[in-house]
Amino acid sequence: MGFLKSTNSILELINSLDRVVKDYRNNEVTVQFYSTYYTPVLTTGLDSIELFASKVYTRAVFREVKKQIKGVASLLFRSRDSISTTSVYQFSKMGKPNKIHKELYDLNEKKIECECSMWNSEGIPCSYIFCVMKYKGLEQIPEGLILSRWCKDANDWNSKAPQVTDGPQGRLLRYGALSGLMNLVARLGSEDPAEFVVARDGIASLV
Repeated sequence: MGFLKSTNSILELINSLDRVVKDYRNNEVTVQFYSTYYTPVLTTGLDSIELFASKVYTRAVFREVKKQIKGVASLLFRSRDSISTTSVYQFSKMGKPNKIHKELYDLNEKKIECECSMWNSEGIPCSYIFCVMKYKGLEQIPEGLILSRWCKDANDWNSKAPQVTDGPQGRLLRYGALSGLMNLVARLGSEDPAEFVVARDGIASLV
C-alpha cells in the first residue's frame, strides 16, 4: 500500500482509498469495454471461425484460441473414414509425419472429439478440432465446445457444483473441473510478466 504515509490524515486516507477504488473500477470498465466491442484483425485464414471466436470469448482466452486456429496451417490431412453418422479424421503435423492424431465428428450432435484431450483439460478447442471444422465447412464453433466460463458474459454465469457431490466420483468431478480452470490460468499467466504476477498472486491467495 505505497500510497499511504504515516503523516496521512483520515481525510487524506479516505481520498487515497477513493482514488484506488475509482482506478480499479475504471480499469475494470475499460477491460470489459474492449472485451465486448474490440474487433481484432483477422490473420488466421479461417475468418468466419476467428471472428466468431472473437465475439464469444474474452480477450485473454481468445488470444489462446487464436493460436490454436493458426495452428491449422501446420496440419496435414491424412484420411477420413465414416461409420454411420460419425466421421473419423486423421491429421499429422508438418515435420512430424509419423505422429497421427485422430478426431471424431458426430454429424447429428455436431460433436468433435480429439484424442489429444486439450478441450477436456483446458476447455478450449485444439488445432485438430479447428481443422475438422475447416474440412466440414463450419463457420462457427459448435455450442458443445464453448465453455460459459470463458465467454464475455462470464460475469453472468453462475458456476454450479457437480450433481454428484459425495464419494470418489464427486471428488473426481470436482478435481477435473478445477484442473481445467487451473491449466488455462497457467497457460495465460505464462504469456506475460504482468499477467504472471496476477495469476501467481491469485493462486497463492486461494491456497
